[in-house]
Amino acid sequence: MSDTSGLTFIAVALSLTAFGGLAMFLYLRIKLSAAREGAVEPKGEGTGVPLVAAFSGWKGIPWLSWSSSTLKPTLTLHPDHIECRVIRIRRKPYKAVSRVDYRETIGTNNIVLEFSDSVSSFIGNTASRTLARDAILRLAQRDCPLSFRAKALIDGGPG
Repeated sequence: MSDTSGLTFIAVALSLTAFGGLAMFLYLRIKLSAAREGAVEPKGEGTGVPLVAAFSGWKGIPWLSWSSSTLKPTLTLHPDHIECRVIRIRRKPYKAVSRVDYRETIGTNNIVLEFSDSVSSFIGNTASRTLARDAILRLAQRDCPLSFRAKALIDGGPG
């Protein structure tokens, strides 16, 4: 390969990488913007909570997950059960929720659901403090136990 063809190849590869990175950045920015403007809305006989991403983790370790999804993350609050999806759909009765927590960092507003019959937890990123507050308030109305952070969010304090 000559020097000019090698440099051309490198220039094309760098251009494609830059274009791909820009496309991914714009896609994520649009998705986050749409999520921040979203609202809890009716979904069938339940209430759908718009999510940017969902994660499966372990109880008590909310920042360490063993699976994640941005394709079809789901959190639906039905009259008698919760439906959540990271990879596959799980349905749990409200009485199986052992704790509802709230975690916030830059760009994330996470609802953390821990279940009494499982060592795993469900983490849903709403990308909106208002949306997370609304969903946690609805879970509290169904007698789900709240953590200190979740109670503070509902009361209007820092999460």
